Amino acid sequence: MLIKKLKRLYRRRKAVSPVVATLLLIALVVAATAVVFIIYYKVLRKSKLDAAIIGIKDTNKDSRFDEITLQIANTGTLTADIVNITIWTVPASVQGDQNYWVAHLGWEFTNPNQATLNPSEIINAKITGEDQIGLTFWEYTYYRLEMQFSGNSAPLITDWAKLNDFADLSDLLLTFENFNLTANAFEGTIDDPSRAANNYLTNDDGEYQLTENSQNYLPVLDEGVVPFYIGSQVVVFHSVNGNLTLQPLQQIFDTSDNPFRCTKFFMLGLTGSWGDEFPANEWALNVTYVYTDNSFDSYLLNKSYIDDWWYGSNPGGICISAPNGLITEIDLGTQADTPHSHIHTHTTRFFIDYYKYLKAIIFTDPGDDASAAHLLSLVVR
Repeated sequence: MLIKKLKRLYRRRKAVSPVVATLLLIALVVAATAVVFIIYYKVLRKSKLDAAIIGIKDTNKDSRFDEITLQIANTGTLTADIVNITIWTVPASVQGDQNYWVAHLGWEFTNPNQATLNPSEIINAKITGEDQIGLTFWEYTYYRLEMQFSGNSAPLITDWAKLNDFADLSDLLLTFENFNLTANAFEGTIDDPSRAANNYLTNDDGEYQLTENSQNYLPVLDEGVVPFYIGSQVVVFHSVNGNLTLQPLQQIFDTSDNPFRCTKFFMLGLTGSWGDEFPANEWALNVTYVYTDNSFDSYLLNKSYIDDWWYGSNPGGICISAPNGLITEIDLGTQADTPHSHIHTHTTRFFIDYYKYLKAIIFTDPGDDASAAHLLSLVVR
């Protein structure tokens, strides 16, 4: 039966004329071309985007970044209209946990025309948004972009990349700025009003000697030499001992009218009256750096920073803070006025979150301690 059918098919094949065979071949070619054309339109005729952040800026100094520069490329064959941009951020330490991913919405093109990209077009475009992005010196932030656009059903979702590297820090202080304490709203005093001269005026018999109303170049930790401006008065905080009970519990350096960025904050002082007379586990001064987004970094200064300026008052007659490695000891020699005591002071350094703008530095005394920490000079850079 099968053999008979095959023979009939063979005879029919021989009956097909060359003309018909040609027409069949043309039909096959046309059909194949149509299939290819459909595949081309469905698969190849698409818009395809690549994008990355190349700059991020805080335009209003509120310590949150509100202007982003993107580089966007349309590598497809259709015009792409970008209809939505989401910027995801996450701290580096929890990048693998989706619960910590934050979606920043509502970003729009500063120039609306840049939301449309023609095929093979590459542009740098700025976007702004009310849902701003915060960065910090203390930990890297990672980002990825999600864009919805015409000509492709799937959105663009980029890989995670480090965002801190693209922050505009062009206004970061690069040189030292020195503050005359009493000229910047600090209340100045001298340690002992019964003496005509400042307690930090000494004979020329120490490693260093402070000169009033001028720059004093002193070492700070691993920073080398830092210029400190010394005014004519010392800022002395409250103490329940002696004559310092009326001293202020708080001193504020207010920069809110002109906030700035800096990387480091230097202090000269901290040693002071009765610096040995507060418990080892207590603190004698709180230093708080307040940023324009109202975040802050706060440090409680204990015996690692503060001891008595008179060596003879400290246990063993030495600087008891120096072994902790958080201050640099400045041996000033003996006082120029009675009782000719051998005294010293400290320099120290704190790192500032330079992705944010500093609006205030607050010094707070606990009010119930015996120590009266001294401030001689403040420097930022």
